Amino acid sequence: MASMNVLALQASPRKKGNTVTLARALLEGLKSGGVKQVSEVFLDDLEIHPCTNCDACRKKRGPFCVFDDGMSPLYRSFIEADLIVLASPVYWWSISAQLKLFIDRLYGLNFEEHPEYYKAKKVVLVFTHQEEHPCSGAKLARKMFEEIADYTEMTIVGDLRYSSDQRHVRESQEKLAEARALGAKLARAG
Repeated sequence: MASMNVLALQASPRKKGNTVTLARALLEGLKSGGVKQVSEVFLDDLEIHPCTNCDACRKKRGPFCVFDDGMSPLYRSFIEADLIVLASPVYWWSISAQLKLFIDRLYGLNFEEHPEYYKAKKVVLVFTHQEEHPCSGAKLARKMFEEIADYTEMTIVGDLRYSSDQRHVRESQEKLAEARALGAKLARAG
């Protein structure tokens, strides 16, 4: 479906690491399937202030959060996206701090007043980790996103995981092919 709008959030500080490489294979599959609107954002390049739970986003009833920082343009990108790719390494049994900052700041979209910002969005999770296969951290992170998706009525439509075991994913043509195939399948499904 060429009209699909994809927002890919790269939450690893390593631009040539496993997470970015695996997510990019997924994006290649989406593009080969005809998706033209793909925005890739490196969260580590942005200065995103942590949510302080000040509730100004609720009180002022204005557009999103009072902090004008790297998150500000991402609100509109998130709202306009049909498919969100969340790509994160697993650190200490959870997602990276970069992705957690983004997730926390989604509070500014005020789901209770604007469920339309979330509903019907599709989500693909990309988790990489070193050793421990299967990774309980990836399972815990997936469970967190399952709860978020259930609450916001988004749907997790894909889950890619890779355990490096001292080997970069670029050396695993099988895993990269799996990621490309998932992207192409999602592009066809729309």
